Amino acid sequence: MKFSALISVLFLCFVFAACASEDDESCVTVLDCPDGYSCVNSVCQPPVAVNDADSPDGVENQDSSETSDSGDPEDVELDEYETPIIGDDDDVTASSGCPNDCSNFGECNIETGKCTCDETHAGEDCSECAEGYHLEAEGDDEDGNPDVRSCVVNLTCDPNPCNNNGCKEVGDTVKCTCTASSHLGGRWCEKCADGYMLNNAGVCKEDCSLKTCTPPQKCGIDYATNEASCNECENEYYTGTDCKSCDPVHFCNGHATACVVEGGTEKCTCEAAYQGEKCNTCASGYFQSNGSCIKNCDANKCFKTYQCTGTSMFGFETTATVSGHGTCSNTTGECMCDAGWLTAGSGSGETVECGILTVLETLNNVECTICDKNNPPSQYASTGCPQSLTGDTSLCNSIYSFTFCGMSGTCYYEPTGAHQLYCVCNDGYHLDNGDKYSGYCEADSTGE
Repeated sequence: MKFSALISVLFLCFVFAACASEDDESCVTVLDCPDGYSCVNSVCQPPVAVNDADSPDGVENQDSSETSDSGDPEDVELDEYETPIIGDDDDVTASSGCPNDCSNFGECNIETGKCTCDETHAGEDCSECAEGYHLEAEGDDEDGNPDVRSCVVNLTCDPNPCNNNGCKEVGDTVKCTCTASSHLGGRWCEKCADGYMLNNAGVCKEDCSLKTCTPPQKCGIDYATNEASCNECENEYYTGTDCKSCDPVHFCNGHATACVVEGGTEKCTCEAAYQGEKCNTCASGYFQSNGSCIKNCDANKCFKTYQCTGTSMFGFETTATVSGHGTCSNTTGECMCDAGWLTAGSGSGETVECGILTVLETLNNVECTICDKNNPPSQYASTGCPQSLTGDTSLCNSIYSFTFCGMSGTCYYEPTGAHQLYCVCNDGYHLDNGDKYSGYCEADSTGE
């Protein structure tokens, strides 16, 4: 019975060897074979179990220099449990890694396989807190990194780590209670509480979420002090610290000298040429031209000739003619003076009496009545402007003057040179000394 069993086992081994031989695959290197197979004589061979009985150490030793009949080092069979040598040098062997990669809290020594932990961690894999440190409690962010539960240093209330606020020891750490008067917040009372901001003096002051302002003012940041203040206006076109000034361009059609806010309403002070609540119409005496209000030319003040009458100082009626020298412009609304004639320096015209003895009628702001002594008009091109038409106030033009020309002469400004005054005597009179610059007009001799 034992002999037949032995025959059966040998038969099965023969069949297995034959099948294995048929399944062998060709190879060039061990990389061409399945895991655990070796490449021998260009054929993938299955792993060979170690025979403990053949080796006194329990592992079969093989000569590392053993080669195949072909002499190819790649044909050397490797023990199933032997680790291949890596690299070119015979003395280099594989090293084991550090446990748990040192938990990312230390450095791994690849020669010893041991961790060197940072100052806050300990243990073989640096997963424990070092002496003097503790693991942050869940939800208690002590180090300012809410995403990681870290090992942080043990604390007590002496010295007080709470920025001089309330402190209570809890286990290996402390709990801070920020005082209301300090307006501080945060885990360590290290920042301003919600609703407050740090000013330039290092004090927590209320921000715009708490600041109350009276309309039309609103809260803004005063960057000079870094404090919230009512320094801005609800309406972007209001200005001033009290928001009582307004933009005349926006509210007054751009034609106001001032704009103020009264009772929530904008009040405009219009330029002379404009009127209306928004300064959007022309004032009296002005007309619309190309979007602007132009002053109307007053034909009674810009004229060629004007007849006026009045009562003399002696009580009788008198008529006089006053001449102006201008023309009204229909495009600009201005009084355009003729060549050689001017308006008074203020631009408002000259006040002219109607006749020397007239006391009741006077023409005010008559334009183009001043003779330009530096560029006299054509009718005075040779003689120069009469002083009486230049607006000068010399006694030469006065009926009370007996020092120059007298009552029987007229003063003129020379048209060239220094434009100094000279005297021209009336018919029947001559200069007493023959000098027109200093002479006095006296009557001619009759020969009697």
